[in-house]
Amino acid sequence: MFKSKIIIIFFIALGISATAWKVSIDNKPQSEIMKTSLFPALIDSVNEITEVTIEDRRFKSILKKIDGVWYLHNKDNYPATTSGIKQLALELSNLKILEAKTSSVEKYAKLGVNNLSVEGSQASQITVSTSEKKLVSLLIGLSPKGAKKAKRYIRLTDETAAQLVAGQITASTNPIEWLDPQIIDLDSKSIKRLTIDVPEEKKIVISKNTESEDFFTLQDIPESFEMKSKTIVSSIPAILIDLRLNDVISANAVTDLEPAQKTTVTTFSGLEILLTDYIWENKHYTVFEAYLGKDKKELPNSTIEKINNKVRGWAYEIPAYKRRMINRKFNDLIQAIEQPD
Repeated sequence: MFKSKIIIIFFIALGISATAWKVSIDNKPQSEIMKTSLFPALIDSVNEITEVTIEDRRFKSILKKIDGVWYLHNKDNYPATTSGIKQLALELSNLKILEAKTSSVEKYAKLGVNNLSVEGSQASQITVSTSEKKLVSLLIGLSPKGAKKAKRYIRLTDETAAQLVAGQITASTNPIEWLDPQIIDLDSKSIKRLTIDVPEEKKIVISKNTESEDFFTLQDIPESFEMKSKTIVSSIPAILIDLRLNDVISANAVTDLEPAQKTTVTTFSGLEILLTDYIWENKHYTVFEAYLGKDKKELPNSTIEKINNKVRGWAYEIPAYKRRMINRKFNDLIQAIEQPD
């Protein structure tokens, strides 16, 4: 009988312990027990994604996959970089819910999860879709003050409750960030001659005789004049070294306009690259074309095709410091020779 009492007391104690454990779990903060993925199935659908939109009140990027290739739809379908799309899908799939926050519209601004239509909204909105359905539609808000780890307030666009999530979102809303920025990269040492032709201006022709020469010479200098600076003249062919875009549009927007300037770059290998400048909506845009020049050197067709396949059909806004290199006037490059007293 004594043993029976001991057994009964043991099971009562065990029941009390189990109940206490359950109560302690039930009373734990939601942030400690609820760390589920926000989009758990997204990573498995990454190859089915056909459209991604990332926007805020300043920028908007619309990326679409057509026949297996990604394009930036709101930049006339200029080819987009795919690494950023895969990175975004990975970051979204890694978002973990920490806790539910407010459902009060009046408190959205404090978390940065107001709709983009609201004046002063600090949110960015991300939408990810397949050809059949929308996989993601959420607003990315602010990070909590003093957060040591990557945490953001978010709100699904079809829900009222904001949430705090763990994870990082690095995708840019700026469409230029989704493009390969390099237009062309040509070392000035390989350049034999550069010509700048502006209507109603004296043509600028600079050249050198061998690739080993460091400095270019300005041609057709009038008597009693000389080059003002061989360094400035020799810097002009650097226009094509790692030339990157600031913006890009379809060439169809400008090619019916009158050219504002033509710059021809000729290499020692016989390659010629023509830069034709147009002014459209108060900006300068440049159309590039590569071809075999008059020198008729041995030049693989693949060299010309590689350049043209990249630039054909596009007009580029190039950085201001690059444009200054070719926005030269002949008279700015010469000076009168000082006569001895």
